[in-house]
Amino acid sequence: MMELKKKIEEIFQELSFEKVSVNGIPLFSQGGIYYKVTFVKGLKSYVIEFANSYNEAVNNVFEDGDLYPISMSEDELIDKLRDDLINYYIN
Repeated sequence: MMELKKKIEEIFQELSFEKVSVNGIPLFSQGGIYYKVTFVKGLKSYVIEFANSYNEAVNNVFEDGDLYPISMSEDELIDKLRDDLINYYIN
């Protein structure tokens, strides 16, 4: 599981998201929006959460974005995440 999370983080970096830390929480930033990747056990999925500003990130006000269920193959999940980041998240 940790290996997959590392691959997910590498995609963010590959797509020029900046790795930042807000309140000790590792996030990615791009275009003034802050993103975090969380694994939700109950959904058996990774979820992209986003804050629309630095203040929202500081106050831990994150909206849920897309879900990436681990029932998908690892390659499928990585490809879908990369496509979604390119098509919907990069400003």
